[in-house]
Amino acid sequence: MLPGSSPTPLSLISENQSNIDSTSTIINRMMYNISEILVSSDIDDNPQYDDASHTNSLIRYRLLYRNYHGFISTAVCIFGLTCNLFNIIVLTRPLMRSSTNTILTSLALSDLLKMLFVLPAVILFYCLPKDDMKSEPDPTSYVQVKFYMIQMLFTLTLHCISTWLTVYLAAFRYAFLNCKALTAYVSSPDRALIGVGVVVLLSTILCVPSYLEHRIVQHYVNSTQIASNKSDKIIVYRFDQTSFSKLLALRDTVFVLHGVIFKLIPCMLLLLFSFLLVQQLRSALKQSQNLHRNSTTNFSKEKRKGRFRGRKREKENRRTTLMLVIVCALFLVTELPQGAILFLTFLSKQQKSNPYFQIYQHLGDTFDILALINNSVNFILYCLMSKAFRDTFQQTFCFIQNFASHQPKVSFSKLAITKRRQKHLNEAITDEIIPYHKPSQNGRLHVIPIRKSFSDNEPKKIKRTLKSLEFFSHNKSASF
Repeated sequence: MLPGSSPTPLSLISENQSNIDSTSTIINRMMYNISEILVSSDIDDNPQYDDASHTNSLIRYRLLYRNYHGFISTAVCIFGLTCNLFNIIVLTRPLMRSSTNTILTSLALSDLLKMLFVLPAVILFYCLPKDDMKSEPDPTSYVQVKFYMIQMLFTLTLHCISTWLTVYLAAFRYAFLNCKALTAYVSSPDRALIGVGVVVLLSTILCVPSYLEHRIVQHYVNSTQIASNKSDKIIVYRFDQTSFSKLLALRDTVFVLHGVIFKLIPCMLLLLFSFLLVQQLRSALKQSQNLHRNSTTNFSKEKRKGRFRGRKREKENRRTTLMLVIVCALFLVTELPQGAILFLTFLSKQQKSNPYFQIYQHLGDTFDILALINNSVNFILYCLMSKAFRDTFQQTFCFIQNFASHQPKVSFSKLAITKRRQKHLNEAITDEIIPYHKPSQNGRLHVIPIRKSFSDNEPKKIKRTLKSLEFFSHNKSASF
């Protein structure tokens, strides 16, 4: 429903627009959404603001983008569902099991479920209807109105869970890197999973006021059919505030929850932890450069290997931390503007002014597509910045190619072990006769031969065999 429009009286329709089906006209003009209900009285109090040039530009932008939002969102949802499914499969592999990956898996699952609800809603409310009925359910269909309400509440809950999981991820990473006393305690995937459960429970509790705010009510509208001059009653369904919501003033509570608890506070916490993680990255990089500069070449081979492994491990940690910082930054770019506008909307509502709400209303579809894109790009980020993720993804989804490439190595290593074992056994049967003089009861000495097996280079053979076994074990695990 466009701002400023109002239902046309039936008498005017019958007199001036006799060639138009009055029933469809009434239905099209009665379309609305929940956001307009919340501040409908404020919109009528400020008609001058609707005539502002920048507001008219936002209206034109909204109407133009609304025609493409359904198809763009459908493509993004399909891409995001596929990517998040890949994330869940790869991050749950035994080799990828860790506390950080447990949180990332939960985040991917939340985004996947959110897109499962968004995709049918986008197709039903944006792709299928005509231009005048886009973005809103058919008020004469109880099923559409009910689905619209359920989809909105589930999407809100899952979005809140994803928001606080991102905050939990940043805080967890900072505690893991800086609090050495807590590293052993928080590094367990099971404890990370408990934290995820707490986040899900608290986020769901915070969404309870939204569940109790609205209900679906029946409303009868008189309609006149022009051809037969017959008056009928049409049943339409709309959202209305519940009596419990009116009693507790849940409308203001929901505004505070959406603008402050779901948007501003998580963004502030993410800014804080992102800044701390960047500082930790700079400190770790500087320390690594100092160690590399002050190191000498007089170390033994074992010490050089140990230092190389340590530097490689530190590099992987820095790369993982940088990846998580980018995840937080993408979230901030999407959520911080929405939080600021919602908070200003709440303040302007108290002052009987609503310019910020109109801005938020006209940019609602744009914010939605940005959130969907943010929920879909994590897979690309993981592939670009994590070698372990790329290798596990390749081993999981390209198993035929990996099996073919590693099969000759496994067969060769088996053959090498068999030959070495045979050679080792052949060398081990070399005997030496050692005389041993044993006195008998009658005083005579009997020479008893003792057979002893030996090998000239037995320690070397055993060492080489162990290395072959280790090589075979490594190739066998890599092939799977």
